[in-house]
Amino acid sequence: MKNIELLDGAMGSEFIKRGISLPNHIWSAHLNLEASEIIHKIHQEYLDAGADYLTTNTFRSTPRAYSKIGLSIKEARKSSELSLKSAIKIAKNAANKNTKILGSIAPLEDCYTPSLFPGVDTAKKEFRELGEWFNEENIDIFLLETMNNLEETITAIDAIKDFNIPIWVSFVLKDSHHILSGELLSEVLKKIESSNCVKRILLNCNPLPKTNNALKIMSNNCSTPWGIYPNLGIGEPSPDGNIENIYSDKEFLEIIESSIKLGATITGGCCGSSPKHIKLLKDSLC
Repeated sequence: MKNIELLDGAMGSEFIKRGISLPNHIWSAHLNLEASEIIHKIHQEYLDAGADYLTTNTFRSTPRAYSKIGLSIKEARKSSELSLKSAIKIAKNAANKNTKILGSIAPLEDCYTPSLFPGVDTAKKEFRELGEWFNEENIDIFLLETMNNLEETITAIDAIKDFNIPIWVSFVLKDSHHILSGELLSEVLKKIESSNCVKRILLNCNPLPKTNNALKIMSNNCSTPWGIYPNLGIGEPSPDGNIENIYSDKEFLEIIESSIKLGATITGGCCGSSPKHIKLLKDSLC
């Protein structure tokens, strides 16, 4: 078996399992300041399971998200910076000497609504500020994840590319041939590779069948190292974000094994996954 790198798994699902409610807009960003010990424990569980990378709990640690809960622009910037930098410190404190820290950056608005992209000028400024905060804390890798349209993805890359920090990009799909915006996945992959800035291209937060059907497109169009970290949920989550039904361990492993046979070199889990799933991957790769 070739060398396969292991990501961690879901963070939000683990909070919900522990009875922690996640509010609209900021999701789990506030927990970086209010429940750091729980986040540390979750990170540690993923490392114990075999993860090579830890992803910061910063999916919604943005001024834009904090402003939606009624904070002024100044207060929102302060709160999001504190949340983001705290998340990095928690991950670093949990890490061992070989662990790489992925700085999670998501679309600025709802990651499932591409049409909410706020425009290049506004987005570039906001992504740049996030990049500056990550850079100040010496993050190992930028992870632009659950990206849903090409224009916002390219804007984010342009905003952070001069920090001399590797950039990974991960997309959420509409179907096996298109990212969520409707743009052809094959064409999007070509555009991302032509930027010469991205070190890994991934698919995330896509159910197992959709992920499986996109594997050949990834294999045929990626010269850049690529991988997947799928959503394990069956159907839509409940209103509070809970995923009540997930695919079986067997089904999960079959998709991962298929991706590896087609050339994937990095894998992990998204919503609905747990340290148990990362251990399954680790054991299956040994």
